[in-house]
Amino acid sequence: MEYRIKAQIRGNEKPMALRDAGKLPGVVYNRQENYKVTVDLKEFNKVFMAAGIHHVITLELENGKTVDTLVRQVNLDKRRRRPEHVDFYALSDEPVLMWIPVKIVGTAQGVREGGVLQLVNNDVQVRVSPKAIPPHIEVNVSELRIGDSIHADELALPPGVKLAMNPRDTIVAIVPPEDAEKLTTQAAAPAEVEVIKKGKTEEEK
Repeated sequence: MEYRIKAQIRGNEKPMALRDAGKLPGVVYNRQENYKVTVDLKEFNKVFMAAGIHHVITLELENGKTVDTLVRQVNLDKRRRRPEHVDFYALSDEPVLMWIPVKIVGTAQGVREGGVLQLVNNDVQVRVSPKAIPPHIEVNVSELRIGDSIHADELALPPGVKLAMNPRDTIVAIVPPEDAEKLTTQAAAPAEVEVIKKGKTEEEK
């Protein structure tokens, strides 16, 4: 599925005035370029809710140019909890570092025996070409018994996708019911913490 947002190049307009007009200030950047844009706030919220940080969002500029991007950071208003600035990373042919969501496949044998499936990491950090970004990484748990687990280096990654996190990080485990609440979650949704956070606005920088 494609995700697209209309964007306008902006000059020296005050970010506060743009927000009052229902616009979301942002920046598009990579190693070669860096420029300011605005997008419609309602349109951004709708697209970002569906695409998140895991999918490419294509910006349609008024000059007819399109730019494939990934959302790298969204600064939130401290009181209203709504986006007030967004960073779009412009994709090139170079591999990018990103988090890919995990998709559990199958029913673990250990669950049938009364165990509890614990998804320790919701996402897997990888380095991948923008043209080969998978929608998810499947984790087949069918053979897991109580006490078994799958670590990052045991995942079957798609072609062109390289692991970029600690290879011994646990992705999923089957634990006895009495131990389910004792399992410490290792980095639950780490990418969301990095990307969607409170931050300084342009007025404060």
